Amino acid sequence: MFAPRNAPPEVALAILIGVVGGLAFILMGAIQWQLDGDPSWIKFPVIVAVLELLAVGGLVAGPRAARLTAAFVFGVVALIHLLAVLNQGALWIRVLSGLISAAHVFAVVLLNTRPARIHFIGGKR
Repeated sequence: MFAPRNAPPEVALAILIGVVGGLAFILMGAIQWQLDGDPSWIKFPVIVAVLELLAVGGLVAGPRAARLTAAFVFGVVALIHLLAVLNQGALWIRVLSGLISAAHVFAVVLLNTRPARIHFIGGKR
């Protein structure tokens, strides 16, 4: 089980980025749904957020493969948001997607630091 005092801050911050990023994507979809009146705006963000929260759950549980799985999922989510930045759409969506994309790339970097690797693989700190 995840014990905050035993996990390095890099892992805790990656978990926080995963949760906040997933919820922010759902919020973006919900706002766009209210603006356009089209409920299809919420479907894709919910699917992506569920995958992201599953990866976060793996990080919390702490098995050995969770770090690489979460890094892969966070990388894919970063690419999804990068596509939203490059797409033509509302400026607020593009700016928020750019921030979420950058945060997910940072989470991938955090999960590849030495303290995070030691936390999941084991060994001396």
